[in-house]
Amino acid sequence: MTVDDAKTVPEAHVEDELSEAEDEKLPFPNARVVRIVKENLKKEHQIRYEVKIAANVLLKEILADISQTMDNEEYFTLSIEHFNKAARKYKEIALNQKRIRRVQKVLEKQRAELDEIITEIELDLPTNPATSQ
Repeated sequence: MTVDDAKTVPEAHVEDELSEAEDEKLPFPNARVVRIVKENLKKEHQIRYEVKIAANVLLKEILADISQTMDNEEYFTLSIEHFNKAARKYKEIALNQKRIRRVQKVLEKQRAELDEIITEIELDLPTNPATSQ
């Protein structure tokens, strides 16, 4: 491509070529990662390039962690049970979040009861301790 040819190529086309070249360096096909993200968005959003790359790299890190955990198994052949065991901490995140929300609600209820008790005690106490003697 000559310098004159580069001037006639639309900028979007140049961006596509750059992203395709960078896409080859990513661990997963970026288009598939973006498709999964968009499928799980309820509203229409434009996803910035940095987000697409970060999602791809995060998936690589998660899979690397799962693989390292499976590597600790004594067996030569790794089965779905080994994968599920290694991926368990990622699958339980939502469950743990539900538990945390439940504990927060209990604590908020207890705080409200304590505030009510404190208010009752303050109403029962004389306002000026010097006058009560």
